[in-house]
Amino acid sequence: MNASYPAFLQETSLKLILFGGKGGVGKTTCACATALELAAKQTGQSFLLVSTDPAHSLLDALAGCALPANLTVQELDAAASLRDFKSKHEQALLEIADRGTFLDKEDLHGLMDLSLPGMDEVAAYLDIADALRQSRYHCIIMDTAPTGHTLRLLEMPDSVRRWLLALDSLLAKHRYIRRRYTGDKSLDHLDRFLLDMDDSVKTMQGILRDRPQCRFVLVMLAEMMSVEESVDLAHLLEQQHISLPELVVNQMLPANGCPSCQTGYRRQTLALAEAIKRLPKPAYWTLPLLPQDPAGEGLRRVWPKVSLLTDIGPVAPPLQALPLRIETPAALPSNALRLLIFAGKGGVGKSTMACATALRMREQYPKLRILLFSTDPAHSLADALGLPVGKSPSSILPGLDAQEINAEAAFDEVRRAYRKELEAFLSDALPNLDITFDREVMEHLLDMAPPGLDEIMALTAVMEHIDKGCYNLIIMDSAPSGHLIRLLDLPKLIGDWLKLFFTLLLKYRRVMRLPQLSERLVKLSREIKALRKLLVDAKRTALCAVTIPTSLALDKTAEMVENLHRIGVSVNYLFINQITPISTCALCSAINQREMLQITQAGSRFPGLAQTRIYRQTDPGGLAGLSRLGAELYKTPPQVLMRIDGQS
Repeated sequence: MNASYPAFLQETSLKLILFGGKGGVGKTTCACATALELAAKQTGQSFLLVSTDPAHSLLDALAGCALPANLTVQELDAAASLRDFKSKHEQALLEIADRGTFLDKEDLHGLMDLSLPGMDEVAAYLDIADALRQSRYHCIIMDTAPTGHTLRLLEMPDSVRRWLLALDSLLAKHRYIRRRYTGDKSLDHLDRFLLDMDDSVKTMQGILRDRPQCRFVLVMLAEMMSVEESVDLAHLLEQQHISLPELVVNQMLPANGCPSCQTGYRRQTLALAEAIKRLPKPAYWTLPLLPQDPAGEGLRRVWPKVSLLTDIGPVAPPLQALPLRIETPAALPSNALRLLIFAGKGGVGKSTMACATALRMREQYPKLRILLFSTDPAHSLADALGLPVGKSPSSILPGLDAQEINAEAAFDEVRRAYRKELEAFLSDALPNLDITFDREVMEHLLDMAPPGLDEIMALTAVMEHIDKGCYNLIIMDSAPSGHLIRLLDLPKLIGDWLKLFFTLLLKYRRVMRLPQLSERLVKLSREIKALRKLLVDAKRTALCAVTIPTSLALDKTAEMVENLHRIGVSVNYLFINQITPISTCALCSAINQREMLQITQAGSRFPGLAQTRIYRQTDPGGLAGLSRLGAELYKTPPQVLMRIDGQS
């Protein structure tokens, strides 16, 4: 084996290679380049390149590239996976439920219809697991969603197993009766259906933890925020027993005389030193920042440029800080707003912009009570602020708090409370209730809720803050764009599911008397209705689209804006971040020309939306740096300001 080349490009035993990390670090580039290289080297084997990111980028990155005959490219369509899953299995699911529960068929159809739309990620996961189990391809290369949702993918075996357990509990009574009174201990078609799905899950979980067959390649940038998120991901991979022998550090700058490159290089060496201190075991492979986007045929030239980091060398001496340069500052948002959302592809600077805006609005509107709120599973507020941020509001400055909610943990609390209340009720159950089996069915009823309910519950916590008068304005640092769109689509689905759940609780109130759960769900229903009204109210909600000047990022921004308009959410700001300043440096000059072309084209792609352009600068981390950024980011607002009550 060639020691000067990454092992994941040489080990022919690998069945699954996953590229993961923070958004915007180059996962798609690395995944595409890997698939092309492996397919070219192993012409007798078949390969699948697949994306699990809702904001797919594979086909965009590969545009203009002649694909080898032995490489299949698939951008997983979760909705299509769900339709296929339903067409194959819905009858079996309904039959399982019909055998084992007190619900009638009309109720079952409603429950399945509203639970299954949330099964799209599970269905997509099972597609990959089934391909691995049947060895349809020699190796699958996976371009994953940004960190937070990659973790949910890796934890999917537990989620699917919980769902299968809920289904199995519905079959338990029928299975017991058949064996008790007929002596038939054989497996029927429904037992085999559940076992087949469980086998797919076990296959996927087994491969993920099998180093000779699976490799998780963490891709990162040599920037402090990327390092922080990468360290968190590496530790969670370790908890999942998934090895991390190698990682890729992308977009390394040269140590030349250019002030922009030199400032960036110094920042990178400091970040790399921190990464190696906290993650000393993996081998660090580096890729240089290239003057042109490595897309199309250029992807074949990515890995020949890789090098093993053996010594980061001395940290370059500090140079004069790059000046903060912003063109066309934005108008400061009105203090009549109640919700201000920062949205965009991963890694474009949403957290930084959200924090800088919060500090600027606090200064301009000292009477406002502001909450910075993160809905991204891979939170970045604490990293940007340089301060601890907890699951409850934490004070940053007088009048400004911050909060990072763990949505899954919050929903687990609801599950525990539900089971506790159910236990109390069943201890005094009606005589006609078969405790042995119906208890298990009822215990798993919440596991049939649509995945995503936990995230909506976290988001509705915002409504509670506003309703209680704790805050006048919520500034939301959202999950990357693909998951934000899904999150904003969920309120209607979950509202319909809650409506059905209430119907069931009322219809079967003699079987299920759960007043505490009912009260909690009624409250959630009210909050979801209020959230839906708030999102489409242009006077109270505004959205800032954050992007960077690359073709791929602007394509995804355009898709996001279109989807937001479909939902009825207004886009009010466009921030184009991380623009390379003009320089005599050949690298910076080439990148600047490429970016200016993209920025010019953005004018026609986002008509009527003013562009605020933010150039690369010295890292604006911490309160002082973010405050300076916020001061330059927005124009002085009009002299006649809105009062907190919305009147001028």
